[in-house]
Amino acid sequence: MSDAIEDDLIESAAVVLGLVRALLDDPQLTADEPWFMLRRTAECLTGTLNVAELRGERLAAADE
Repeated sequence: MSDAIEDDLIESAAVVLGLVRALLDDPQLTADEPWFMLRRTAECLTGTLNVAELRGERLAAADE
């Protein structure tokens, strides 16, 4: 189950990154779009960091 959640978080981050990159290339961004992108990017980074931290804890426990 945790692998599926990790996969979902990583996939979500990849999708958001693709959308953010596309929007950044748009010369007609609205005033709200950068804030939306920043919020979504922060959410994805939080999820990705949680995945990395939990994987590190599992790896450390497996070594003991």
